[in-house]
Amino acid sequence: MRILLVIPTVFGGGAEQVAAVLSRQWSRAHTVSVLAWQAPGKAFDFGVPIDFADLGVQPGLWRKLRNVWRRVALIRARRREFQPDVVLAFMDEAGMPCVLAGDCGRLMVSVHHNPQWMPRWRRLLLGLFYRFPAAVIAVSEGVRGELAEALRLPPARLRHIPNPLALDAPYVVDAALEALGSGYLLAVGRLDVHTKGFDILLAAYAALPAGRPRLLILGEGEGRAFLEAEIQRLGLQGEVLLHGWVSDPRLFYQRAAALIVSSRYEGWSNVLMEAMGEACPVVATRCPYGPPEILGAELAQWLVAPGDVAALREGMQRVLALSADERAALAAAVRARVQRFGADQVAAQWIALAESLAKSLAAEAAR
Repeated sequence: MRILLVIPTVFGGGAEQVAAVLSRQWSRAHTVSVLAWQAPGKAFDFGVPIDFADLGVQPGLWRKLRNVWRRVALIRARRREFQPDVVLAFMDEAGMPCVLAGDCGRLMVSVHHNPQWMPRWRRLLLGLFYRFPAAVIAVSEGVRGELAEALRLPPARLRHIPNPLALDAPYVVDAALEALGSGYLLAVGRLDVHTKGFDILLAAYAALPAGRPRLLILGEGEGRAFLEAEIQRLGLQGEVLLHGWVSDPRLFYQRAAALIVSSRYEGWSNVLMEAMGEACPVVATRCPYGPPEILGAELAQWLVAPGDVAALREGMQRVLALSADERAALAAAVRARVQRFGADQVAAQWIALAESLAKSLAAEAAR
């Protein structure tokens, strides 16, 4: 199968990382071409060369609209040259130009965010555009339900395929890892304070009794200044460390006492899945959507109410109080649970859907 993957950027975020994992997996048995239109930073490994067209970010409404049409022209040109069986668009900045480029019978778009929390104008826009692709792939069952309800998309075109977990990728070692030691509480994510609930996390951590382990937060974002001030206000200097962004947090998970996911809402939760893959105990909010689906009924006792300082503190106390045997049992359970999201299985779900669409197109052409 010939797969054209269209994505704005190939570095930095969760959707880009998911696309890279899938591309590497698909390229083992299929012909994959990747088209991106923002200049590369430190790109993820897609397993194939990446075609870049640096369109940048254009100021002003007219220039932005012209830039959209330049993207549409790029997609059409690459499609004529590559002749794909299926076009996969990751992120809305790719999905909408792909719709405008036409031939939507072979287009699948991936939605990683919760539309419930979008501005109304964006929901209206996506509700209009995403009626045309052959399939709209939601990262969780909860997001699929929101796409049907909030965006009024046809349920027959909606599918759920979870994010993949790369179980066999080589580790990237952070130079500061050894100095951090082990046994810390860990949080990972973009420093978006409201979405990720880092304000709740700091308040819950401050309420833990004396002798608590350090809290390490990996990530960067616009909320760093607020978190630095909050750490000062709560008197947590020296106990809470804002370590910054790391390209591969998996070795951090291995050394942590537990990963804490304090989000008010998610589309999925890559960091929760990654931590479980490294046999790291977890405490997560029962937020819409993602964590409840990832942990399942067998691990639901490690879910707490979102936005609840006392509940999050109690969850952290419970995981820190585990005996060595209980910790080992939990580590084995989370790792066993997350195997179902392995990259090979998830990539196969995409291919099965793509093959089904290709057969439908062939049947229509034959009539």
